[in-house]
Amino acid sequence: MDPAFEAPYVPEEPSPWWLKGLAIFMALMSIFMLFSVASGVLTPMFVDRLMPEDFEEIEPYPEDGTDEEKAEWTENDEFWDDMLEYMDGMMGLLKFQAFHSGILAIIGLFSVPVLWRGDRDLGIKLVGAWIGVNLLGGMGLMWMLSRNGLLMPEFATGRGDEEWGASAELMESFTLLTGYGQIIFCNICLLGILGLIASKSKPPTRLMSAPIADDTAPPQS
Repeated sequence: MDPAFEAPYVPEEPSPWWLKGLAIFMALMSIFMLFSVASGVLTPMFVDRLMPEDFEEIEPYPEDGTDEEKAEWTENDEFWDDMLEYMDGMMGLLKFQAFHSGILAIIGLFSVPVLWRGDRDLGIKLVGAWIGVNLLGGMGLMWMLSRNGLLMPEFATGRGDEEWGASAELMESFTLLTGYGQIIFCNICLLGILGLIASKSKPPTRLMSAPIADDTAPPQS
């Protein structure tokens, strides 16, 4: 007699809402990134229109003023030039942020339909790429802030005494380390959530049990 087989074990299918939930999250993040792109593009345009390049447009030079008034105007003029230089650096940073956010928005928007229709492998890879770009862009932004002296600009820290300058340098280092730490921590959390979803949405493995011999079958001679 042919050996009998037990019924195969059929594990429970993972909930589709693990991938759908991730799709919803990526859609919200993509919308946020689109707002960031708009901000990074429009803000420099408004600043260029609203901020005069010459301090005389704000306050005319006091030709008939006292020496004290002229000295004060000259100091304010230098301060304004320093602030314009700082704003130029910040506008460059905003443009980079807009570019970075645009890449994240494209990857995020592309991943939404992929995850929603249940394409697990491609969807997980896209979200992983999104996290990688987010990490690299965040680190790049912090590097630009520190390299260009945008965290603690000279016009804000160089006019005090030596003690204040040392305190400002310490604050800049602390802010920089905190910023790097936050970026790394947030992306590790995102990577952990992605790993959890990848585990929970993994298709089950179907196992066939081994054949069982029929004890009632007579021995063959």
